[in-house]
Amino acid sequence: MLPRVTAVQALTEELRRQILNGDLPPGSTLPEVELAERFKVARPTVRTAVQNLVERGVLRRDTGRSAMVPELSRADVRDVYFAREAVELHVVDRLSATGHSPAELRPVQQAMERMEDLPAGAPWSDVAEADLAFHTALVEAAGSTRLDRLFHGLLEEVRMCLAQLEAHYPRRADLAEEHRRILEAQDGAAAQKLMCDHLDSAVRALTHD
Repeated sequence: MLPRVTAVQALTEELRRQILNGDLPPGSTLPEVELAERFKVARPTVRTAVQNLVERGVLRRDTGRSAMVPELSRADVRDVYFAREAVELHVVDRLSATGHSPAELRPVQQAMERMEDLPAGAPWSDVAEADLAFHTALVEAAGSTRLDRLFHGLLEEVRMCLAQLEAHYPRRADLAEEHRRILEAQDGAAAQKLMCDHLDSAVRALTHD
């Protein structure tokens, strides 16, 4: 049986979808009254959905003001990727040191293959999700629930970076090749170097540096 979806959950996901696909661009404000009228829901439902997205980093809200779709600055992007680096460099080092079996790394391999199998003209949203699926599988393979939780806390802001700065991100083929080199690295030092280069190149592309 499919789980029931509450009005709050449905509104949260619809607003998130519109933000990440650009229907609600950076700088858009989301007044509660307007949202309640538009989606035919009660204001408490709107308030809870908006707060969910604020907590996930998809919206920002100052005291006494309507929530707003954030405009990510270069500093924001660098900070998001700085946090990613702290998690992912540790992950690839641990995976190399503990000698995980091919079976344990199979979800990572499958995520990488899905990216490689995307057609050249695949929508950007598919490329971005395939990219994040690889990194998510990599973190999960490390077997640390707390590290996994830290990484998942960053994912929405990573999606915001990718959605808002799509035109400057590397091509799909380049991303797939970078992922394969990371997965096939022979030791922890090499894997860390490749992951660091991968994340740094993304920051440079996203910030135009």
